[in-house]
Amino acid sequence: MKKKKILLLYDNRELDRQVLRPVNYDTFEAEWIRQNGGNAGNKLFNTAVEQYLTKEDIEYAYDTGNESADEINEKYDLAVFTTANIFNAHPRIRKELDVFAERIDKFRIPVYILGCGIQCGSYDDIGGLAEEIGDSARAFLKAVYRTGGELAVRGYATKEFLDKVMPGNSAVVTGCPSFYQRGGGLQISKEIVPEERFKPAINGNLKYLKQIGMLRVFEEYKSSVYMDQDEFAEVLYFHDDRKKSSTAELVRKKTLCGVELLAEDRIRLIYDVPVWFSWLQEQKISFSCGSRIHGNIAASLAGIPAMVIYRDARTRELTEFFELPGSAQYDDRKSLYEVYLEADYTKFNRNFADKFKAFETFMVLYGISHDLDDRSLFEKKLSGQCWRLPELPGKRNVDCIRVHYDRYKGLYRVYENVIDRLRNLR
Repeated sequence: MKKKKILLLYDNRELDRQVLRPVNYDTFEAEWIRQNGGNAGNKLFNTAVEQYLTKEDIEYAYDTGNESADEINEKYDLAVFTTANIFNAHPRIRKELDVFAERIDKFRIPVYILGCGIQCGSYDDIGGLAEEIGDSARAFLKAVYRTGGELAVRGYATKEFLDKVMPGNSAVVTGCPSFYQRGGGLQISKEIVPEERFKPAINGNLKYLKQIGMLRVFEEYKSSVYMDQDEFAEVLYFHDDRKKSSTAELVRKKTLCGVELLAEDRIRLIYDVPVWFSWLQEQKISFSCGSRIHGNIAASLAGIPAMVIYRDARTRELTEFFELPGSAQYDDRKSLYEVYLEADYTKFNRNFADKFKAFETFMVLYGISHDLDDRSLFEKKLSGQCWRLPELPGKRNVDCIRVHYDRYKGLYRVYENVIDRLRNLR
């Protein structure tokens, strides 16, 4: 059987790409430093894409940057680019967009873009973004279409942006590929738990959660946990981070609440997706809420009700596309339990199978994959590994922070108040 050969165009962050074997936490620190970080949300995205490509008749490999365009054209049948926020006015991202356009323009194999989207503050900013990066985005689109490829974009806001940049483009709105990895039958069943057993998982940048008045949830629900994606990686997974950041610096960078949560062992950052899913279920998490879209997608994939507090066009368009409960503001007049009781998954459950089918149709139509509900080979490969919650290499860091917090928490509270006042003066 001749296998189709697919090249995955993505960056070289091994932490985000290491899908079929567990992360080696003994070498995590060196990999993080060498690769300038990682993100568990990217890992969730990559896990989905690799699952869809794990078929008996497909062979795929990650781009290393060492092969020329001619070598790639000779070796592979097609290329898949798994990018998320590529349409972005940030100078570094715009430069990447230009580089990819120039590189893709040299390909003679079709290039398919999965899950790409805009990054801007709100829907009102779409026109301005199109004016600012229109030339770069248009060059990128032309390069993709010149190869015979196509784009699967994550939401209707991104499609509106593309229509402004290149009217008549044929990009298809499919949502984020990460949401389809449990198949088309995914449903969110909301079996109401009493408030005394309510255990929420909160996600999002802690400074932002403080700004919207959401940090009080951690005080109101002592069993609640903070599901991190990258903020506390250095503290939790570096062998000795104490010399790099003091407890006072953590208060300034991550809020006093973040330091309290560390001291109380209420922060989880899980880089292995199978462990992430199983931990959420084993801990009987009742509800996921916050501004991290992939944190809420992970909970939904584990069958846990989730709600998105969207802070930009990116998270809003995904929330609306998948018909998850969502809001631009956190209503701090209500308890989180009241928010949980009001969350409605009727539309999500009714329409998810059709969204899955539309994404699968895209993948089949362009010969990228097939039968996405069949996860047998992927799960067989996963089953050959030992997936477990890691012992934290940074335990000494956390112990040190706990001691300092217990000893000086009154001073840290004053310190944070002073910092907040200074920030408000700017």
